[in-house]
Amino acid sequence: MRHIVINALNLRPGGGLQVIAGLLSCVSAGCRYTVLWSDPKAYDVLRDAAGNRSTIAFARPVSSDGSLSVFIWQMTRLGGWLARNGAHAILNVNHHFPGASVPQVVYHLNVLRFERPKGRIFSFSEWSDRLRDARARTALSAADANVFESRFLMRLAQAQVRAIRNPSVRYIGLKDRHAPPPQATSRLPPHILVMTSPQPHKDNGLLLDILALLNTMRPDVPWRMRIAGGRTPEAFSGLRARAETMQLGGQVDWLGFQSHDELARIGSDCLCLVSTSRVESFCMVALEAMSWGCPAIVANATAMPESIGDAGLLAEPGNAADFAEKVLSLHQNTALREGLVIRGAQHAATNNWSAAAAHFDRIFAELTADAQLAP
Repeated sequence: MRHIVINALNLRPGGGLQVIAGLLSCVSAGCRYTVLWSDPKAYDVLRDAAGNRSTIAFARPVSSDGSLSVFIWQMTRLGGWLARNGAHAILNVNHHFPGASVPQVVYHLNVLRFERPKGRIFSFSEWSDRLRDARARTALSAADANVFESRFLMRLAQAQVRAIRNPSVRYIGLKDRHAPPPQATSRLPPHILVMTSPQPHKDNGLLLDILALLNTMRPDVPWRMRIAGGRTPEAFSGLRARAETMQLGGQVDWLGFQSHDELARIGSDCLCLVSTSRVESFCMVALEAMSWGCPAIVANATAMPESIGDAGLLAEPGNAADFAEKVLSLHQNTALREGLVIRGAQHAATNNWSAAAAHFDRIFAELTADAQLAP
């Protein structure tokens, strides 16, 4: 039986952890897995995803969850640990580690690793980021397989090296659906769902401009924007203040952090999702919204177009008027919205964790075809 190690040592709550948790929920029963972890919150997420399957074990080889301690251990002792524990291959997120004596598969999901704005390095955190960038770029030619979150991200990586070793694209997924797909509903309140974070590339200020334009275009419609995200009440303090200045405060619901189930309930009752973000290696929020029957309108930039396929609408980045026109079209054109709901459900269903896990399982099988496997 192949022994696959999944390296989650440097993962914290976020995109990388979501990917590993999704894969763990659907990994092949024909392999044995060991998950390396350091952060207790990450461990809770991964343990929940793994369930009680006897083929998945957990190990905490580093007593500290500090990033420096974890980094030093991975650079100096990971290879020995893999050898002692009979590993046949290892999956890392974003990074390659030179001491590993088994095939390494690297899953890339960070745009900044290949396209970081140039600037002088003043702080330790910036030094650390540059080091991570270098390790991600090293993986392109050193890892035994490189898997990318999107074609857009792979194109960025291709600009860094002459040739990428064993490249492929695998979109992140959703939980496999066991319920009927969402049904198109023509009578929905004119609520706009937003799932975002306070980061600058999300272009959140544009959201209020969109809402203001909708008020001007159709003042008879009770528009409402429901903004989910941010782990503290202060996360969107600047945006809240601007909403009050624009006299839009009464039309915005600041939902804060919400569970996935609660977001699904909210999203299924919204006219559409709007994502103004300009930089994404994959637009997971659009895929989630589609699975709830909530059509997505996203910026026509980076990996956003391939994230939605033909199941959503694209708007010019930074153009509030174009976004507002797209929202209005969904409100006024019932047939358009219902068609997008149907195509969105189909699109979301094809991007599931079972398909993603099968993709990695094929890679592991190819890389370990000649290994001596225990029964």
